[in-house]
Amino acid sequence: MQDRHRGRVIGAALGLALGLAQGTLPAAAEVLLKQYDNGGIYEGEFRNGVQHGHGRYRLPSGYDYEGDWVEGRIEGQGRVRYPDGSVYEGHFTDGKPDGQGRIAYPDGSTYDGDWQAGEITGQGRASYANGALYEGGFRRALHHGKGRLSNPSGYVYEGDWVAGRKEGQGRITFPDGAIYEGPMKADQPEGQGRLTLPDGMIYEGGFHAGQMSGHGKLTQPTGDVYEGLMLDGRRQGSGKVSYANGDIYEGGFAEDRRHGQGVFRGTDGYVYEGEWKAGRIEGQGRVTYPDGTIYEGRFANDLPQGQGRITYPDGSWYEGNWNAGEIDGEGEAHYASGLVYRGAFRAGRTQGRGVMTYPDGYSYDGDWVDGLREGQGTALYADGTRYEGAFARGRREGLGRIVMPDGFIYQGAWRAGEIEGQGRAEYPNGDVYEGGFRAGQRWGKGVLTRKDGGRLEGYWQADRWLGTTPPPAETESAADTEQAETAAETPAQGPQSDPAAASPTTANPAAADPAAAAPAAGATSTTPASPDETPSPATLAPGGE
Repeated sequence: MQDRHRGRVIGAALGLALGLAQGTLPAAAEVLLKQYDNGGIYEGEFRNGVQHGHGRYRLPSGYDYEGDWVEGRIEGQGRVRYPDGSVYEGHFTDGKPDGQGRIAYPDGSTYDGDWQAGEITGQGRASYANGALYEGGFRRALHHGKGRLSNPSGYVYEGDWVAGRKEGQGRITFPDGAIYEGPMKADQPEGQGRLTLPDGMIYEGGFHAGQMSGHGKLTQPTGDVYEGLMLDGRRQGSGKVSYANGDIYEGGFAEDRRHGQGVFRGTDGYVYEGEWKAGRIEGQGRVTYPDGTIYEGRFANDLPQGQGRITYPDGSWYEGNWNAGEIDGEGEAHYASGLVYRGAFRAGRTQGRGVMTYPDGYSYDGDWVDGLREGQGTALYADGTRYEGAFARGRREGLGRIVMPDGFIYQGAWRAGEIEGQGRAEYPNGDVYEGGFRAGQRWGKGVLTRKDGGRLEGYWQADRWLGTTPPPAETESAADTEQAETAAETPAQGPQSDPAAASPTTANPAAADPAAAAPAAGATSTTPASPDETPSPATLAPGGE
């Protein structure tokens, strides 16, 4: 091996000598071809036995350098191809890229700029295989200092870098047009910054790990403004929203929705104070409506639900159960007129069992359907009259019993608030009548038994006894029917005077019948007001956002 090397060197020396004889080479330089034990081959200039000047050095690995040499060292301008296919062209110092140079990698990426002791350090321009482009500072091949990075998607970062990471002050333009300006840490926005979105939304405040976190101000394109705490890009904690229309919410947030304790104030005077859950009014709270109505109690899904109390501007109020925003279940209602109802409700109207008390002393305890007395019940009048029995459509209808303070008692059928049908009447003077009635008068077949034992049995019409012969068949006139259906029931009026107090000695026994006066003690014709006849809360506003 040494002989072969020696032969090549000698051959090169002879060639050099010939060149010198002809005057074609400088006297101070030798051009030699030298092969080394590691397989490397140098072809170029020597001086004093070492590479000096221009030369080319190749290794079996594929390394190939051609350029300047100084006293055996690669130094100056040169070009090298590395085994991986990378190509560097530029300045070298002590065998390493140093100063200005350009390298191209097999994947198509390139760097053109400053080098230091074989490392990319200083100012430069890097083009990456994915199309990204960086211009700015480097240290040890990492982005460092001021720099600008852009990629084909439209993402652009301009600002500070530390050891390959975005850190310090910077500006990011996102592909969708959003812009962030502020501090960076570990490639992410961190600290107090500003984010502007394409739709016009602006956030100014804290960032953490790239997300809006901490205290900040969020301005929506609509003009709504939120000031408060943020977490991972969502409103979380306490905050205040000032809406463009003048409404204001101040209180808790969770997962970007109103949550916990909060107060909503509408420009129309609507105010809600209380609990929220997932953006909706839920839990215990108090709402004041623009008309002055106040509800305080439980809510669910933005509506009164469960136990609550509502007070109206006229002084009326209801306290009890609610369902889906309506008075529903057991409760107590006090009306401005003085009416008081305690009992069951459905959909805002009296329904089920309940007691209604009127300011004049009348009361009703019994069944209700859709705001009207219907079913079984007991009515007590201010004068002491008591009715127990059936009701329909707000009036006595069906079987019932009435007892008046003067001793008059009737038990039997009723229709549209009047004694009508078969029944039994006991008069204060001891007389008893059993038989038919119409519009409060004896009518049809019946028997009147006197206290003294006398009897009148037969047929009656308009309280008059006709005898034992049935009267001609008659058809009830439409006028009579209408009169019976609409007859007024006036609880404020006590029983009329009973003519039966006189001894029944007149020629016509019917004239002495006190039953003609009995219906005057009936119930009122005015249907008791139900809570839905006073203002009741509609759907509460606002809801979840």
